Formats: sequence, structure tokens, C-alpha cells
Amino acid sequence: MTRVEASVDIDAPVAEVFAFASDWRRWEDWWEGVSSFRPTTELTRGNGTRYAYKSWVAGVTLNLETEIHDFVENVGWRGVVIKGPPHTTQWVFEAKGKTTRLTYVLEYSLPVPVLGALLDSLLMRPGWRRRLENSLQNLKLHFQKRKGLPRDASAEGA
Repeated sequence: MTRVEASVDIDAPVAEVFAFASDWRRWEDWWEGVSSFRPTTELTRGNGTRYAYKSWVAGVTLNLETEIHDFVENVGWRGVVIKGPPHTTQWVFEAKGKTTRLTYVLEYSLPVPVLGALLDSLLMRPGWRRRLENSLQNLKLHFQKRKGLPRDASAEGA
């Protein structure tokens, strides 16, 4: 099982970050490599909600469906794929004073005998890490724009 983890600190209260990041209608705005989100259950938020979507992975577009588990407002949730290559995600939100740390964890297995580990270390894991980091930076940028801060304001100590 491969685990890829990325975190970002966002200059906004946890309730604001959670409200935006947990809104499936906004995921395409900041999450890299995904599109066409739609709920597949009457429930559209919280435990038991399912979302179908498309994800571009290593040059292939996959049709996926994920079910939400362990949903706790302003704390996080887990996503368990029910259609598509087996994987889980975890979204963890932590209040850090007036800022929020969001940590995203992806766990997956590459079901390719013999070459799977090599493909994972050379191609899949670096690609996922880049996608996660870029996506989290896109989310951070959304909140910076709302405050009128330049893109690199956090790097300059602003």
C-alpha cells in the first residue's frame, strides 16, 4: 500500500476552509485532474454520500465513485472508492489559531505484478504528490485572493 500525504496552511478559520473544501460543487475549481462531480445518492453531504467523477491518471481518464465515511464537521472525512481502482483518501482539518492546516492523505495499491513497485516509485507516487501539492496550493490561493493577498504573500511573511 502506497501512502502519499500533503499539507497546506491556509490563512482562514477552519470553519471557512472546511465549508469551501467540503463543497463538492467547488472541487473542480481547485482540485487538479478531476471533473464532472455529481452526487449519486439523495444525501449530498456527510456520511454515506457518494460522488461520481472523472479523474485523469497517468494519461487515462477513469470514471470513479467514492463514498464518504467518518465525516465530522470542521474536522474531516474519509473517502472510500466503490467504483474504480482501489484507494482511500482522508481529509484532516486542524485549527491553528486563525489559520487552518489541511492534510490530505491518499492510500492506494498498484495491482501490477513485478513492475508495480517500480512504476509506483518512478511514475505514480511522484505524479500523485505533485497533484496533491498543486491542488492544495490552489485551495490556498482561493483564500489569498479573497483577502486580496498576492499569490506568494505567505512566502514573504505577509
